[in-house]
Amino acid sequence: MIYDLIIVGGGPAGITAGIYAARKKIKTLLLAKQLGGQPTEAWQIENYPGFESILGVDLAKKFVDHLNKFKNDIEIKGGETVCAVQPLREPFSESPPENGSRSNDALFEVATDKNKYQTRSIIIASGVLPRKLGIPGEEEFKNRGVVYCATCDAPLFKNKIVSVVGAGNSGLDAALQLTKYASKIYLFNKYPAFDKADKEYINEVEAASTVTIFNGALVKEIRGEKFVRSLVWENTETHEIQEVETDGVFVEIGSRPSLQFARDLVEFNERGEIIVDSQSNMTTVPGIFSAGDVTNNLHKQIVIAAGEGAKAALSVYEYLRSK
Repeated sequence: MIYDLIIVGGGPAGITAGIYAARKKIKTLLLAKQLGGQPTEAWQIENYPGFESILGVDLAKKFVDHLNKFKNDIEIKGGETVCAVQPLREPFSESPPENGSRSNDALFEVATDKNKYQTRSIIIASGVLPRKLGIPGEEEFKNRGVVYCATCDAPLFKNKIVSVVGAGNSGLDAALQLTKYASKIYLFNKYPAFDKADKEYINEVEAASTVTIFNGALVKEIRGEKFVRSLVWENTETHEIQEVETDGVFVEIGSRPSLQFARDLVEFNERGEIIVDSQSNMTTVPGIFSAGDVTNNLHKQIVIAAGEGAKAALSVYEYLRSK
């Protein structure tokens, strides 16, 4: 079988693209390791239109439920990880195949950890992966006190002492989530102030009695035995080395695009994001589109990712019609 479109990713961008593709009756396959995407890792969402306040997991479920209403018009395969995308014609020629017919003229092969698929177009909406600190003890104590998702793991640290490493909204949000569970929270910010965070978040964290903020604090090492027991940090002004006891370390320093499968296929910017045309969301390769946080779109927001997914799907529709 040859698809008209394969969507890689099951977050807001991928799901919205799937809904629009299904409504346009494009022969579509959506591949996702896990449906729902990053909203499942957000605690409380208060900036998505139509919901004054909604849990991230609940919003993600609404996305997935909406997509599933089109399951007769789109094929959905969860639990598959895309490993490679291979062009089937080099270069991307506009000339027809030797038999003169374009009815089975696939441009790309998408390989997952379970199967291979052929398609005429692709939307890459594969989301991002959490960035790591790269310090001693981080890998050793991963999932033994070192975690990357406050929404997923905060309840495990009830009445515990925890540390959050982060200088932006994600770090502040994690600290706020943990106030419902942990007895004490240390928040480590390597900068002198929270210049990149929203003022509302800052005010809430500063008002939380269980949160202690360390500005100008560079985390150096995570220590423990079987599990995390302490965190070592350096005061960037005095260069004094200090150590605090902690039962968990929440790493909240941003993320990076999940794009290993496309590294030699499309062009990226200096941040490792896919470069797309702002009008069509097409990449530098005809037939390959991208949407969501993986692109060079400036703002990383759920509502923007959803809009970009819709735009990419509509652009695919026009692209396929033109061919």
